[in-house]
Amino acid sequence: MNKWQPHFKHFLTGFLLAGAFSAAVAVLIWWLLDSGGFWAVLIISLSIGWSVNMAFALLQGTLSRRIGPWAAPALIVALGLMAGLLIAGTLVGNHPLFYFSGSFTTVALALFFGITGTLVFYTRERLHHTRRQLAESVLRQSRQKQLLAETELKLLQAQIEPHFLFNTLSNTAQLVPGNPELAVRTLENLTTLLRASLARTRSGESTLGQEIDFGAAYLAIQATRLQGRLTCEIDLPDKLREIPLPPLLVQPLLENAVVHGVEVKPEGGKVVFSARQIDDALVLSVSDNGAGINETGASGGVGLRNIRDRLRLRYGARASLELTPASPSGVNAIISLPLARGSGDNEAPA
Repeated sequence: MNKWQPHFKHFLTGFLLAGAFSAAVAVLIWWLLDSGGFWAVLIISLSIGWSVNMAFALLQGTLSRRIGPWAAPALIVALGLMAGLLIAGTLVGNHPLFYFSGSFTTVALALFFGITGTLVFYTRERLHHTRRQLAESVLRQSRQKQLLAETELKLLQAQIEPHFLFNTLSNTAQLVPGNPELAVRTLENLTTLLRASLARTRSGESTLGQEIDFGAAYLAIQATRLQGRLTCEIDLPDKLREIPLPPLLVQPLLENAVVHGVEVKPEGGKVVFSARQIDDALVLSVSDNGAGINETGASGGVGLRNIRDRLRLRYGARASLELTPASPSGVNAIISLPLARGSGDNEAPA
């Protein structure tokens, strides 16, 4: 009900305005003709006015798409006038074709003012349509700004997340006496994460290679922290590394796979990332053999909702994120998005 309420209100307002305009036209015609048949003139004027108004309400969108926004009004007016004359003929002359065979004086004036009124109401409709499009555009921009703010917040949180940072530094400190080489590699991975996070806050674009380098560093740190309970595999063909990619599409999937999938299982598990070009699409997959969707509720969450919203705003219906259960356990998360022209092996539309 709420969805259709504004449209019904707009239609009702237009219907009442058309009736008031048609009544004013009837008074003017009756006065100019000095005729005693006011009710007949009023019925003709209202029949034409409301028929044209109804024709615009029912047909404008469809005809504008099929024959163009400039040709559509002429056809709509013709159909509305014909319907109005048929209705008026039935009501006044007791025959639908009454005004197609008799005197045209009254009808000619009604047509003149009817067309004038049509132009007025058509202009009103176009203005209403333009305002609605502007409001929708403002709403989309507002949503995009909100998503950008959420993404930037997520980036900052990833950059300076105290729990993750302190755990990593603590683990590194414990590694120094017994395994200094692993401690150095962990610090290098942490440096990679911090450097990439800082670069992301300065740019809204990334590449698939940069995203996976970031993800590989994150997985390496988590593998060290989980002490052998996490194994990782990354399959990224070199030809796909330079494909432009919005930041933070892959990392939340890797994080979910580790935190909600592998880490909660006592025996741990494996996380696999792969990237493939399939026709004109880039398909990114993050799979794990962890606890699975039912046990962790991995199908929801702010991070996944953020990814879906950003994909929809940037690519429309051409991009998607799907989560399915893995066999025998775990989750498959698959992102599919269109390749930009010139990316990968073949040129594909954006």
